[in-house]
Amino acid sequence: MPQDITDDQIVATARDLGQDEFTRADIAEKLGVDKSELSKPFRQARRAGRLDKVRDDDEGTGHFRLTDK
Repeated sequence: MPQDITDDQIVATARDLGQDEFTRADIAEKLGVDKSELSKPFRQARRAGRLDKVRDDDEGTGHFRLTDK
């Protein structure tokens, strides 16, 4: 059964990574969940202005950064 990951967990995990940029896969690996489980909380964090999408790499992978909110 999938865990209910929250946008707060996404932001906290991103801070724990200590990287300027990160991907959904980085967060999923750190949380020990499948990347598909992060869709809703990532969207919530972006809508709240807590994450910004920085770029897509050559493979189409989205890279994000934390905002100061």
